Amino acid sequence: MQQKPINNDLKEELNNLDFDIKAETFFINFLDDYKIHYKFQDFFERGYGKDIKDIKTSNGAISKTHYAYLTKLSFYDIFPEIIFHTSNSTGHTQEMVDHYKERKKQEAYAKDFFQPLENELFNYLLDTEKQETEITSALGDREFLILLNKIWDIDQSLPYDIMAKVFKFIPFIHKISGNIKAIAYMLEHIFNEKITITETPVYINDTTVVDNELRLGDNFALKALNVTYLKKYIFTINNIKNLNSITDYFENGKINKIISLFLNYTIPFENDFEILFTIAPSKQAFVLDDKPYTGRVNISTKLA
Repeated sequence: MQQKPINNDLKEELNNLDFDIKAETFFINFLDDYKIHYKFQDFFERGYGKDIKDIKTSNGAISKTHYAYLTKLSFYDIFPEIIFHTSNSTGHTQEMVDHYKERKKQEAYAKDFFQPLENELFNYLLDTEKQETEITSALGDREFLILLNKIWDIDQSLPYDIMAKVFKFIPFIHKISGNIKAIAYMLEHIFNEKITITETPVYINDTTVVDNELRLGDNFALKALNVTYLKKYIFTINNIKNLNSITDYFENGKINKIISLFLNYTIPFENDFEILFTIAPSKQAFVLDDKPYTGRVNISTKLA
């Protein structure tokens, strides 16, 4: 007699997540510690359910076996129904009920038949996901970072810890390009600073060259006003924390260079951007000192 499946800590790990997660991403963390069988079912409910529908555990004689029910397309869903079922119903109610029960049995047999193959193919997806995760994690490795800096001709003097974060975001750049809020969120995570964005229009002068010969309706009009505006985003780092490295926030400074590098890949080409920073009022004072930038008006000091 088969023992009734019981809940286990693997399901608790899933329930502790407050968001939907791809099945491959979740299960690669438990391949070495758990024996897991995957069952593909309820694909047509995908719009109303998560990628992992449920996890159940049965106690075996030697070890526990986990059954993961995934909302994915199975071979039974792909192949034509005529391969698994035959329709000989005459329309009588009892015969239709019996026919339905028989089809459910045939469906269960077909899914059990294809389950080993589906599990084998799903294990290949897990291997692929694991390799991609290792590649993403390696983006923070110092030697790999140095190699990328040389390939892309990036300034070797830029801070390692910050550039490691930037490179880890590279696989997701295409998902945030043009999304100003997402760009600001990533910059805040990379630099651990509060960043605000101001959008302002930029006027572009008309540089149209007019021929010596004026032709009405062609290159000349009785009255014309050509005004072109483009968007400009001003990224302001509010109340920078590390005042000892204030020069890094100036133009051509290390922090400024990294932000510019990041924005050049994420801000649309037809838009412009500017990088500013502010200092907390409590840390501003008028001080004259031999140390550079200690007493620079509007940067580290102000006139009361």
